[in-house]
Amino acid sequence: MPNRRDFLKIGTTFGAGAIVGGTIEYIIGQNEISRLKEDLKKSGSELEPTINVYNWYDYIAPGVCDDFADEYGVSLKYTTYSNPDEMFAKVRAGGSGFDVVIASDYKVGEMIQLNLLNKLDFEKIKNFKFVDKKFREPPFDPSQEFSVPYMWGTTGIGYNKSVVEEDFEGFEIIFDESKISKYSKKVVLVDEMREVFAAALKYLGYSINDTNEDHLNQAKELILKIKPYLLKFSAEQVKELLISGDAVLALGYSTDIYLASYQNENIAYKIPGEGGTLWMDNLVFLNESMNVNVSHKFIDYMLRPAIEAINSNYLYIANPCKITVERGYVYPEIAEDPNIFPPDEVLDKLEMLRPFTQDERNLMGKLWSEIRA
Repeated sequence: MPNRRDFLKIGTTFGAGAIVGGTIEYIIGQNEISRLKEDLKKSGSELEPTINVYNWYDYIAPGVCDDFADEYGVSLKYTTYSNPDEMFAKVRAGGSGFDVVIASDYKVGEMIQLNLLNKLDFEKIKNFKFVDKKFREPPFDPSQEFSVPYMWGTTGIGYNKSVVEEDFEGFEIIFDESKISKYSKKVVLVDEMREVFAAALKYLGYSINDTNEDHLNQAKELILKIKPYLLKFSAEQVKELLISGDAVLALGYSTDIYLASYQNENIAYKIPGEGGTLWMDNLVFLNESMNVNVSHKFIDYMLRPAIEAINSNYLYIANPCKITVERGYVYPEIAEDPNIFPPDEVLDKLEMLRPFTQDERNLMGKLWSEIRA
């Protein structure tokens, strides 16, 4: 089986189509690829010549965007962001020029509240049929009008096994001073307000969506208490800091930590025993976009089982299309890893971040500014 280095080299050189149809053809039969492509080309919609896509950093397999552009004869501009607040601020300001955005679950809810999104035409998204029922009608878009799932995972603890040798169950390794102090200035927390508060709230025994002012202040004080031991807050550098060894302990997204473990075999990931965040990133279509047909075509393309599997295998992440696992498109070491596809007893302890009201955002934002000061 090709390893991730082979996958990256093949994808960068030949594009996603080569990955699916050539070197690792075992992912999906060539006949099915041909059939899917022909079906998608028969839509009869005239595509606009350009599409602008806005996504997280390092969050798509090499070649996927190029293959879409080549297949449909369009120009695709791809831009990345570091955290949900950066994305939200740019989109909310208007005039961003983006058509399709990959957005975090709770941010989708906030974007719906502010009328920033167009409703999707599911007649143009035929591959939505592959999405597993448990990822449909999510709490942030219960009528499933504005979003379709892209990838999902958890937020947990990354650690260097050669340095962090003690047993730990969950968030105590970060929030217990007697533990985190052993790794002073070697700890990084993802620079994302909701995720850091979610971890602190969960450690304190509250829901990750708790907005009780007293509970939030308790969480703030807990975070401030451990701040002297932190190397930094960071979004895009969590992975790099773990790889280099500058950080040996991290609160981060499962996909970042798994990508770090590919380059540093001492890096491991753990879902906290007390539970935490189950996140789901989503494809949405901005209200300001005029590129209706090509945007729907891109969203539909991203839900192809072959493309879902390519992204899962590159990112070491779960996708919402169960068929990719059932048919063996996803590498066994990913499909069978309980930290990527958690068992039900672990899933039961996880929560999704719900969208906040403006007052709730303001309250947490004020406390976050005090932490980051």
